Parts: sequence; C-alpha cells; structure tokens
Amino acid sequence: MWDDSGNFFLVGAGPTATVLDPDNTPNNILDVLQGGSFQVNWSFSGPGAPLLTLAEFTVQLFADPVGPAPNIQVGQVLVPGAPAPYQATIPIPPGLLAVGAYRLTTLITSTEGGVSTPVAGFVDGPIIQVRPGP
Repeated sequence: MWDDSGNFFLVGAGPTATVLDPDNTPNNILDVLQGGSFQVNWSFSGPGAPLLTLAEFTVQLFADPVGPAPNIQVGQVLVPGAPAPYQATIPIPPGLLAVGAYRLTTLITSTEGGVSTPVAGFVDGPIIQVRPGP
C-alpha cells in the first residue's frame, strides 16, 4: 500500500509483489541452489503523477526468516521516475537464503534531487519456502 493519506493529488496503485523462479514462473517455493527473483509493480494517478518524472524510487527487499535468525537485506534497485507504470526486479542469488521459510517485505521510498519525499509504499509478504536443491 502507498502512504498517500487519501490524497486526490497523487494516488498510488499497488505495489504488488511476485516471486519468480529461475524460468520466470511465479512460485513461492525456491531451490536454495537456484535462487530466483522478486518483481514489484506499482503506478500512480491523479494530477500530481506527472511530477514523479523528477523522482527516483528506491526499492528494497528484506527476507525475515520464520524463527530466531536475523533479517536479510536481499537487494536494492533504483527506478527512475519515468512515466508509470513502474517495475523493479531484485535478484535472489543462489545460496543467499538458507533452507527454511521467509516473510518477504518490500519498502519503496522516493527522492527528488537527492531529498526524501513523502511518497512511500510497502508490501508485507508473501511467505516463501526455500528448499534444498536437486
């Protein structure tokens, strides 16, 4: 969801998140030795949407193991504020996540000219399983 405070000037849609296995098939189960990727999609509408061409979005993906292990920052990408819709893909390298279950969390923030803006989006989930490789 976007933190847009019910603003008509800039209304965010999404973000939505999809886990992809190495052949780009949506899947919530990944093999530890093959990894996969994480795709995030979002857009904006409203009179303020054209102003986002001046923005840059930072998309971060975190994996929170189900259990006592610490969180892992899987990756981060920068997406220019070109006209919507927006998409970011973060690779999940083979072997980065150990065998187990993880809740994935996505954080999208924006800057304009290096200054943080009040536009931020979040996706909590999905939960994935990383299983031993073949």
